[in-house]
Amino acid sequence: MNTAQTENDDFQPSRNELLKLWEKVKGQDLTGLSEIELFYAAIIKKHEAMFAKEVDGIDHPETHEYLPGQGVNPYLHILLHGLVATQVIRKKPLEVIPFVNAMKKKGIDEHTTQHLLCAIFFPLVLEGRNREGEPDMAKYASLLKKFKTKTPEKIQAALDKEFHQTSS
Repeated sequence: MNTAQTENDDFQPSRNELLKLWEKVKGQDLTGLSEIELFYAAIIKKHEAMFAKEVDGIDHPETHEYLPGQGVNPYLHILLHGLVATQVIRKKPLEVIPFVNAMKKKGIDEHTTQHLLCAIFFPLVLEGRNREGEPDMAKYASLLKKFKTKTPEKIQAALDKEFHQTSS
């Protein structure tokens, strides 16, 4: 996906759209997909094992409720990957680029870096939702600056402390 596409197309696929993309990924037939659908199909492709377990491995994936501690919600996981990948493409917030570069210098691969970005961003999404607003992007930028010098383990520990979470 190119920068112009992300500027004009804030496509956030629904569960049904992600299920259709999953079927296309499994069938190895991505013909006719738009650029943004190809973007999400590529993310799904990187998570085939998770989709096989969390979608194909359950009855009625179109309505299944994913409860905390009972597996991964593959739809939320893909949407978060899409959000943070788009942040990197758009360079918004700008602090995302030094964070990504710092992780790369530490030998952290792109996928793991995206998981770190998701781990940092998601609690802010929840906080925003709880106050019926948007994520606090200034706080996110501040956390990215603060965490770029830390290892993934120290980032997770700091997030647990910052957001009073417990690791599972």
